[in-house]
Amino acid sequence: MSSSSSQRPNQPLLLGLVGGCVVLLMVLMMFSGNGRAQQENPALVEQTVNVLPVKYQNTFAKRYRAMGRVESTSQAMVGFERAGRVADVLVEDGQRVNRGDLLARLDTKRIDAQLLEAQAALELATAEARLASISEKRVVSLVRSKLESPQRLDEAKEANNIAQARLAQIQAQLDTLTLELEKSTILAPYTADIVARVVDAGAVVNIGQPIFEIANNATLSARIALPPEVAGTLQIGDLYDLRIGEAAVRGQLLTIGSQRNLRTRTVDTVFSVNANAVTLVGDLIAVDLAIELNQFGVWVPISALANGVRGMWNVYVVGNEGATQVATRAVEIIYSDGERAFITGALQDGDLLVIGGTHRFVARQNVNARVSDIAPNITQ
Repeated sequence: MSSSSSQRPNQPLLLGLVGGCVVLLMVLMMFSGNGRAQQENPALVEQTVNVLPVKYQNTFAKRYRAMGRVESTSQAMVGFERAGRVADVLVEDGQRVNRGDLLARLDTKRIDAQLLEAQAALELATAEARLASISEKRVVSLVRSKLESPQRLDEAKEANNIAQARLAQIQAQLDTLTLELEKSTILAPYTADIVARVVDAGAVVNIGQPIFEIANNATLSARIALPPEVAGTLQIGDLYDLRIGEAAVRGQLLTIGSQRNLRTRTVDTVFSVNANAVTLVGDLIAVDLAIELNQFGVWVPISALANGVRGMWNVYVVGNEGATQVATRAVEIIYSDGERAFITGALQDGDLLVIGGTHRFVARQNVNARVSDIAPNITQ
């Protein structure tokens, strides 16, 4: 009995100690949280931010790039105008030729023999025609002297006509053979480069079969396919920005196609290429265009955007310069070129838009706002 009664006074003491520990722990936690808040608050106060006034516009320029290829303004496949065996090929791939240069010729042994035969026949027909003419003149004289009958004169005239016709026939044959001889050669139609030689000496070719591909690379053009709605905004004769690799050149728009490609649904546009540009036929070339579109909105730097909820975007605005607070506005991106974004949303003309460091802010955060001297083209 005495042992049990001696333990009872210790129970209140134990409960008091436990309660005191709990109270002490709660006090320590409160002071710890207050200390952290005091350390965090300075980071939320008086951060300096750059702002720009919002200025809405009714249109914006959308950048558009299309690819094409460099081609020669004069390019053709050339061949012989008659069939035969190729005797000589006088030029090689990549060789520069001038207008009228001999490129290749066919074997002309048969034509040469026919020409000799025709020339001999022409000499014979010329002699016969000359004799018939002399005979006619003599018969005319005899008829006038009444030493020959008029029938003899008629015979002499017809004999002369036959001789002259025979002479014309032989001359025509000779001209035909001469033309065939000319068709046995290929002459350069203009100053050009030999892009490809398709046939070697000894080959038998048909009429019009390609022997060479030639191109005048002194003047180049770019053929670029564009959607009709884009091509319709261009003006023939205007200069546009072209890019060949990393090199920028200026090109004049020469033509706009009037027929849509059934497969790609585009039309071809042709631009001149500066003769000083370092490029080759077949190189890829791009045109950079700015297409004006009707859309109400405002340009902002990409750095002014912050992720929103449900795929939306946010921007931050302030009420005035100097000490102020930031507020969140939901916006929609209409178009972005990588550096700027054209947006529309809960903004008003004249709102001061925060243009950087948006990931560090929360709504109603205290900041020190100052108007930025950022380049005007960022927001135009």
